[in-house]
Amino acid sequence: MRRYLSHQFPNEIKTYVSLLLASLATVIVVTFFLQVSDEAQHIFKNLATTKPYLNFIVTPLVFVGIIYIAKYYCHYVQGSGIPQLIAATDSRNKGIREQLLSFRIALGKIVFIFLAMLSGAPIGIEGPSIHIGGSIFYGFNQFIKLNRELLIHALIAIGGSAGLIVAFNAPIAGVLFAYEEIGRKLKKQALVLIAIVSATVYWFAIIYRGNTAYLTDLSSHSFDLTLVWQLVPLAIIAGVLGGFFSKSILYLINKFISHSKARVITIALFLGVIIAVFNYLSGGQIAGSGREEVLQILNNETLGLDFVAMKYFATLTSFASTIPGGVFMPSISVGAGIGSEAANFYPQIDTEVIVMMTMIAYLSAVIRAPLTSTFVILEMTVSLHLLIPGLIVAFIANFVSKQIFTQPIYEALADSYLKLTTK
Repeated sequence: MRRYLSHQFPNEIKTYVSLLLASLATVIVVTFFLQVSDEAQHIFKNLATTKPYLNFIVTPLVFVGIIYIAKYYCHYVQGSGIPQLIAATDSRNKGIREQLLSFRIALGKIVFIFLAMLSGAPIGIEGPSIHIGGSIFYGFNQFIKLNRELLIHALIAIGGSAGLIVAFNAPIAGVLFAYEEIGRKLKKQALVLIAIVSATVYWFAIIYRGNTAYLTDLSSHSFDLTLVWQLVPLAIIAGVLGGFFSKSILYLINKFISHSKARVITIALFLGVIIAVFNYLSGGQIAGSGREEVLQILNNETLGLDFVAMKYFATLTSFASTIPGGVFMPSISVGAGIGSEAANFYPQIDTEVIVMMTMIAYLSAVIRAPLTSTFVILEMTVSLHLLIPGLIVAFIANFVSKQIFTQPIYEALADSYLKLTTK
């Protein structure tokens, strides 16, 4: 038994001290990151409503600046950051890991996301939070100097899990994401250490900022399981849309790869103008993560199919540009919009339940992590009692999406990430 436990856990006290310090640092840094990102979103949305034409200058120019600097001087901060964690976990090359994950990368991610939010980019904060968490935990390895691959890779997965937990106040989803995505090649015994440290991070987060739902408390809404068959069409539609989203992302990223600085600037300017047009047409509604819009929808405000379409294509455009930013919350907002429009066809089911199920289905179709998708939505809405219907729609949407694009989007980006970012 002692030999078994020693293989799963570090042996030195300083390692556990460093893990505690990394946990506390992640809670503080990611919380700060969320606050400044939220403030940047509000600044832009005020600008979009009071001086709408100004975003045709601000958005394209900031897009050009961020994409150019990130590509040529700090290219490992590009995108959501989750592919970087997957690549670092899969790699046995210490040099590659140190390029993908470091304190410098975490700082760069915070700065670039703040600027992107300030320019009206339709991006999420969860992928960047995961990247920041992984960078902080791996950065602490310079002090504890873990040598075994199992523990190093577990450390990266712990950091990613911590970032998601702090971002969404979703401890179960954080651990499941470490299992489904970041640490999918880890030996199962590493999950014990991941779960223990993740629980510590969650405890620190509660002490530091309280324990409130990221979205809202919908625990009062119930669901009759005999009606679960009615959710199947929604899951299929979400699966199709999510599958095409993922397939389009990979196609566009490969299409936009360029060796020419002039072409990089031209593409960034073009994509920035597209985002500016969507911001103008929506009055800034598609800017940012989409959390405010999800809250409006959950309060029975209808944003319309035009919001769904613009958020879908704006997120696609932004993610394809490789500008730093996540896709979780933007996808959740698209799913919420679809559910809101579909709720009229389901008089026997609460609108809020339809919206939650569609959020789960669409997120699962995009990221192809059904367990994480289910738990993150249900934890953000304090609705774990809806676990069974949530899992059903998540796995159906995941299956449909897989028929359109076989490889999960983050895995596909991780496989080609180094090649893409060194061009």
